Amino acid sequence: MNYQFAVGMLAACVLAGGAHAADIKDCPAPSTIKSEAFQETIQGNRVDGFKYTAESGGREWTGQTGNTKHDYLERKYELEAETINVVNGKLRCDYGGKTLIENGETAVPYLRLTATQ
Repeated sequence: MNYQFAVGMLAACVLAGGAHAADIKDCPAPSTIKSEAFQETIQGNRVDGFKYTAESGGREWTGQTGNTKHDYLERKYELEAETINVVNGKLRCDYGGKTLIENGETAVPYLRLTATQ
């Protein structure tokens, strides 16, 4: 009896976890993402970056980049969602884009947004 109960509970957990299959379409479109530059000091070193927010599919999304002066939402980076995963019960979208070299500096666009709900 205990074995059947355990198997039943396991099956219920698996089915409940699969209630929402992550689809790349669930990621916010780059055109809906907003960015804000920030600077902070970590152990005496100044770090530049951008904080990103979006609302999509009834969810709020947040992310940030650090140690860069590049806002990957600029059109020239051609940012697009590449993968979506569920991590610790939250949706996480990873974005990539076109690598650019300007003034001898290479920018490799990468952004991760996580649903806060």
